[in-house]
Amino acid sequence: MIYLGNFSYNDELDSTDNYCLMPCIVEADSTDHALELFSEHLIEVAKSSDLLDGAKEIFLDSIVELGEVPTTPLIAQWQKIMPTGVGLCSITSALPTLEFDDETANAYGFNEHTHDHEEDEEEHEHEEFGDINDLDDELLEELGQDEEPFLRF
Repeated sequence: MIYLGNFSYNDELDSTDNYCLMPCIVEADSTDHALELFSEHLIEVAKSSDLLDGAKEIFLDSIVELGEVPTTPLIAQWQKIMPTGVGLCSITSALPTLEFDDETANAYGFNEHTHDHEEDEEEHEHEEFGDINDLDDELLEELGQDEEPFLRF
């Protein structure tokens, strides 16, 4: 399988609000193996260059598994970064608006909570957040989730 990991971090050496994005691709036999290879690579990059000097924590935003090389263009991740009252906010979607079968591409999300998707759909069936440009700080805080870093340096 081919795995595309989308990583991000704030550059702590830069005094302004910032957000660094790093897509990384590898061929591996499983998601766990791909994550191990990504981790080893990012650690090696940090040791052998100054590229990640400002990265104290690196986050895995999404990982996309491809069963084959797509023959048509594929948006693997969409991301909007916008200012809030307390810094920057990232809104991300892996494989947005795709209609592939499971053999072509899968996206995996990682967080601390497990969800019963049927219950989740019923619970949020009538919930609408409006236009993405109209999200306010209070709603962003409500929708946000604490995320554990993929790597810490």
